[in-house]
Amino acid sequence: MTTETPASAGPDFQVNGLKIHANTWGEFSTLERTVFLVHGLSANSMCWAEFGPELAGRGWFVVAPDLRGRGFSDKPAHGYGTPFHANDLLAIADQLGIDRLNLVGHSLGALIGLFLAAIHPERVGKLVLVDAGGVIPEDTVQAIAPSIKRLDNVYPSLETFLELMSKAPLYQWNVFWENYFRYDAVVRSDGTVTSGVSRATIEEENFVTGHTRFELLPNYVKAPTLLARATGGLLGEGRGFILPAAEAERMRSLIPGSQVIAVPDTNHYTIILSEVFKNEVTAFLEK
Repeated sequence: MTTETPASAGPDFQVNGLKIHANTWGEFSTLERTVFLVHGLSANSMCWAEFGPELAGRGWFVVAPDLRGRGFSDKPAHGYGTPFHANDLLAIADQLGIDRLNLVGHSLGALIGLFLAAIHPERVGKLVLVDAGGVIPEDTVQAIAPSIKRLDNVYPSLETFLELMSKAPLYQWNVFWENYFRYDAVVRSDGTVTSGVSRATIEEENFVTGHTRFELLPNYVKAPTLLARATGGLLGEGRGFILPAAEAERMRSLIPGSQVIAVPDTNHYTIILSEVFKNEVTAFLEK
């Protein structure tokens, strides 16, 4: 028997036969001042717990869903991949009466945003692709392996789980990351802990991603687009970039009017906490 920690106070959306949970910040004012923040592969909506409130403080209504299989959203045995997530986001937007989404997507969230903007150009307003692009580098699986190592492991306690997560050099541990992994943790009736994301979910997700022609999609994107890339690799000097500089420039050349920013002193995970990143994205959304 599994006992999860209490769900956050955000809304649940019933879409496509599933409950998709979201964290929201701010108050709805206009469709144009609404933005979706979409997390990465094994992440959850709490990765936006700094940026979401900051955008809300500037008058934005922020919707940050837990993608299916993550966080407090339902976790079906099958049905993972970019088209499923894109469909879920469009269904949430429909429930909110939003015909054109402003979307900021990190990692897998960027691929979802790229897919949406290419397949449904009439549904995307402004698009921010954060450290992921059309061509997926060969060393990506190796680069992100430490972040998914926790999946399906059983830890003796929440304290042990958090202590082990704190030792990962990827995150620059602080209160933000502690709260993020508390949200990720499922505390079972015997006190043991697992991640709320299953390895089977990620394996199906990666198979779909690996067999989708994302490299072709920038040719079809018409939305105003900002590409943000981290300047530090995950595998040491010059290695482990999820969005290499050359790929960012290739996409910029294909998407009309798009811009690229290189966010200094960041890696694939810390980029979303950078003040430079948050300032640049806010300025782009408000332009």
